Amino acid sequence: MKWIGLAALAMAPFVHAMEAYTIYDLLPPATHSFDILYDVSSSREGAAYFFNPIRIGSVSTKESVIDLFTGKPLQFEEVDAAVARQSGLVRGKIPDNQRYIRVKFLNPVPKNGEVRIRIVKTYTDPPSYYERDDTLIFDRPLGIKRNIVILPKGYELIASGSPAQVSTDADGRVRVSFLNDRDDQLPVKIVGRKVK
Repeated sequence: MKWIGLAALAMAPFVHAMEAYTIYDLLPPATHSFDILYDVSSSREGAAYFFNPIRIGSVSTKESVIDLFTGKPLQFEEVDAAVARQSGLVRGKIPDNQRYIRVKFLNPVPKNGEVRIRIVKTYTDPPSYYERDDTLIFDRPLGIKRNIVILPKGYELIASGSPAQVSTDADGRVRVSFLNDRDDQLPVKIVGRKVK
């Protein structure tokens, strides 16, 4: 997996977190899969865990988590909505079928401090990432404030449903950056096609 930046989350109740940043690295569209890199800080004093929701309908694989201050790997496990509710760290209405990656911090969040982590995973989600005719479509509401979607090599952007900054990486891949200035999710729909 080749990453060019920092951070990922999705639709779910608010989790005590700040400074979130997400990169969606689209794999070939026939796979319906994309790598996610999510950098996030937790500043809730005394918190020993972080709960990262797994988008309902997505299959999450290849997970890993590190502490960004030390570079050390962190322990994590997949848990259900009941465990998340009992933790007191996830607020809002949680569907019973919601799953989370529960990350254990090296140490609880200190007073006036924070813990910063990076979660890496691969999602497979045919309803939100698919091919139609000669195009790829990534259609997914994003709740994080800063998001980047990187198209597969050899694809160009032909449409975006939300305002975006578009640039090209050194390897020629197209990077589409979004700033979510809303209080809810940004409706992101990207259409790309192979360069001829």
